[in-house]
Amino acid sequence: MKRILLTLAALGTALTMQAKVVLPGIFGDNMVLQQQSEAQFWGKAAPGKKVTIRPSWSTQGITANVGKDGRWRAAVPTPEAGGPYTIELSDGERLTLRDVLIGEVWLCSGQSNMEMPLKGFDSQPVHGGLDAAMRAGGYPGIRLFQVARATASEPQQDCTGKWETSSMRPASGFSAVGYYFGLWLHRALGIPVGLIESDWGATRIEAWMSAGAAQSVDEKILATDAAYDAQNRVAALYNAMIRPLTPYTLRGFIWYQGESNKGYHAKYPYDMAALAANWRAAWGGGEQMPFYYVQLAPFDYDIPMHRFRGEENPILLPLMVEAQIRALDLIPNTGMAVNTDLGDATQIHPPRKDLVGQRLTLLALTGTYGCEGIDSRGPLFERADFGDGRAVVTFRSNSTLIPTDTPLQGFEIAGKDRIFHPAEAFVIHRDYDFSRQVEVRSDAVAEPVAVRYAFRNVVERVNLTNTIGLPAFPFRTDTWDDAGFAQ
Repeated sequence: MKRILLTLAALGTALTMQAKVVLPGIFGDNMVLQQQSEAQFWGKAAPGKKVTIRPSWSTQGITANVGKDGRWRAAVPTPEAGGPYTIELSDGERLTLRDVLIGEVWLCSGQSNMEMPLKGFDSQPVHGGLDAAMRAGGYPGIRLFQVARATASEPQQDCTGKWETSSMRPASGFSAVGYYFGLWLHRALGIPVGLIESDWGATRIEAWMSAGAAQSVDEKILATDAAYDAQNRVAALYNAMIRPLTPYTLRGFIWYQGESNKGYHAKYPYDMAALAANWRAAWGGGEQMPFYYVQLAPFDYDIPMHRFRGEENPILLPLMVEAQIRALDLIPNTGMAVNTDLGDATQIHPPRKDLVGQRLTLLALTGTYGCEGIDSRGPLFERADFGDGRAVVTFRSNSTLIPTDTPLQGFEIAGKDRIFHPAEAFVIHRDYDFSRQVEVRSDAVAEPVAVRYAFRNVVERVNLTNTIGLPAFPFRTDTWDDAGFAQ
């Protein structure tokens, strides 16, 4: 009899547990929901039940039917930015989410330069990170969610993490690029910002997209898995660290990755396009979901441990940057934060994450939020005309070029011998009649046929910018991967 009573008690407890609404980890106290959207909610409950969602900003409840598999999903209309609010979910037993804000939600992903926290890595500081962390408590409208590292061979339904209000402890360990992006966005828009960080250092792009997306670029890509550890296998991080976040309603994505794909620059633009399309499809947002990313910074990839296949290649990095620039034409609604001026020859994790975050924010403010008044993109190469012993390079730019009275650094010029020489370069202007052209010449090259700018692994003191100070995109006019350099 005692055994029967214990069994009935256990069964009653199990039924009670099954009756309670269960939400995936991305939902919780302190979260931010995307403003003026149909915010997606989903979870588990007892089959056949109805789940009612009652947000405190509305008098209307939303009801979802629980399927035979115990799963349910509902769209909750959200108001303009504001809060805090509460949200009650019930299938007969109440679950309450507290201190919920309505604002802008972004996913921050990539490898170690995205992962690098405000407090820095060992012996690798973040510029201004201490100050930003100590001031973080002054921005309770910024909310942070970090996805715990995990790998999976199949798509997962949940991940580990929790929403936290900005303060010194969570901010110091959060992505510096992501935090600065959110901080500038919060300041500029004056509304809450939710940041979801999902990244892992030293990971290739193929790990962050579905197997189907990766195979759409390279149908034999799965055969490469044997050469990689668990976190670098195709779809391993998508399955465990991206898929569980869908379809939590977002505004868009910021991405900082590529170092682990060096040497595979020919297909990298198509990988980026496949990843962006894959994520947009997974969230059901389509091309209107912005996808902004960061240019790889200059670094000495001829250091033995960072070489590709053990070979020296002084343009290994700019070949990847060239691939990133090509991706701009393949991905709708995108932009690249240029940081040629922020590299460090000996530090693969450059410290000026504050400026990287600011430049990403500027892309979002102009490209997503319709803010006007500032040119958000640095000068981009348009064409080069050769003659009279010089090259005249024309740039696409919404503002004029600077400096106008100082020699430009980082330009090189070559003749038919394919040997590049350091060049003299100046912005072309007459008095206050400023152009968007640069004259490039060298006494060592009588008849130039090719010009490059910042097209080396390591570049120093590059100084061509637009009027607001955003750096010019690196470029080359040739296709010579076997060119030489004057000593």
